[in-house]
Amino acid sequence: MKSSLLGQQAQECLTGLKSAVTDILQALPGDLEQPRDVYKTLGIDRMIGWNIFKLHEVEDCFLSVRHIPRKAAFMGFLRAASRKGVDNELLSAASENFIRFEELVEMHAGDRPSMEMMLLAYSEEGAGHASLDHRKLAFTGNRFLYGLETGTRLTMSLFEPTESPLDWKLTLLKGSFGLRRNRPDIPWFYMRPRVFTEFGGKPQAPESKPLIKPSNGVTLPYYTQFCSCSLPGIKSHTGFVESIEEIFPLETGNAGLMDLVFAEVVDLHGFVMDEPSSTSAKVITPCHLAAMDIIVPTFFADNSKFLPHVVSSILEELDTYNSQLIDLAESILPIKPVFEIKPTVKQISLEGVNNYREIVEDVFKRRDLNPLNYTTIRISVPFPVVPSNLDITWKPVKKHS
Repeated sequence: MKSSLLGQQAQECLTGLKSAVTDILQALPGDLEQPRDVYKTLGIDRMIGWNIFKLHEVEDCFLSVRHIPRKAAFMGFLRAASRKGVDNELLSAASENFIRFEELVEMHAGDRPSMEMMLLAYSEEGAGHASLDHRKLAFTGNRFLYGLETGTRLTMSLFEPTESPLDWKLTLLKGSFGLRRNRPDIPWFYMRPRVFTEFGGKPQAPESKPLIKPSNGVTLPYYTQFCSCSLPGIKSHTGFVESIEEIFPLETGNAGLMDLVFAEVVDLHGFVMDEPSSTSAKVITPCHLAAMDIIVPTFFADNSKFLPHVVSSILEELDTYNSQLIDLAESILPIKPVFEIKPTVKQISLEGVNNYREIVEDVFKRRDLNPLNYTTIRISVPFPVVPSNLDITWKPVKKHS
C-alpha cells in the first residue's frame, strides 16, 4: 500500500469495521454461508444483506468500501442483529467503527462516492474496476458533448519491407465501426498520417495514396467496400486535419448507424524499422472499444520487443521521443490495456468488427503479400479516455554471440 495519511487511517478503520461485522455474523444463529442467509435470518432488505455479507467476505479492506451500507441501513442491520440476541458489546464495536468511517469520509472526501473513488485507488483490483467504471461514466458524458460515438475504433498499420532497408511501405487503415451521430449538425474529421523523427523539429506529411483508387471526384482515401454509408467529401482543411462535411445528412441515432473506413499506402523514406520506434493512434471519438493493430514481418517481430502504452494527451508533438515524459503521461491514466501478439493468420477477429478477417485478407491481397509471413501486435482498451493515445513502442532485442 502506498503510504499516506488517508491510506493508513482508512486501512485501520476499514479493517476494524470488517472485523466487527464478521463478529456479529458469527454470533448469529445458524450457518451464514451466502448473502441470502444474512437477509433471511435478520429479516432485512436483500441488498443490505448482500452488502453486509460482501463486507465480511471481501479480503481486501479497500475493496470492502463498496459494500458499506448507508447510515440508516447499517443501523437497521445492528437493530436486527440485536433482536436476534447478539451481544451489545459486539454491536457497539460495529457502531463505533462505522462512525469512525463516516468521520473519515467527511475529513478526506466530503461524500461517499468520492471516498470510494479515492480508496479504490489503493487496491490493484479495485483500481482496475474503478478505472473501467469511471471510463464508462466519461463515455456517457462525452457521447453527448462530442456528438458522436462508435462501437469499435480500429487503427491498423501494415509495415511492408522493400528492396531498400531504408524504405518501407505502410498501409494505414482507420475505421469507425458502428458510428452514429447523437446531435444534429456534427462534422467529422479526418487526420492525415504524420511521421516523426527523433531529430526532426516538426512532423512530416509523408507521400501517400489511397489503397483503392477513388472515383467521382472523391479526395479522401475511403476503403469503399467496407463503408456502409454515403461517403462525405471535404468541407475544409488545414495542415494535417481534413474537416468532412455532414456524415449523416438526415439521421441521428441508430437510424444513421454506419461503418466508415479509410485506407492509404504511405511511403516511408529513410525509415529504419530495427531501431527504437513507435506508432500511435489518437482516440478522438467516444467508443466502446479502441484497438490498434500493427502488422510486421515475422522475422522483425521475432527480433524485437514490443511494449504497449495508453498515454494521456498532455504531450506536445515534439515530446514523442522523450521516454521520461511518455512514462509520466502514461502513469496519469489508470489503464492497463489488453496486449497480445499473434501470427496474422491467427488474429482473425476483433470485437465490433464483424468483417475483420475479410478486411485483413483484402488488404494483403491488394498489397500482394502473404499473411503467413506476418505477425500482428494488438493493443486494445474498452471505453478509452478521450482524447488519449494508444501507443506501441519497439526496440531490437540484443542478440548474444
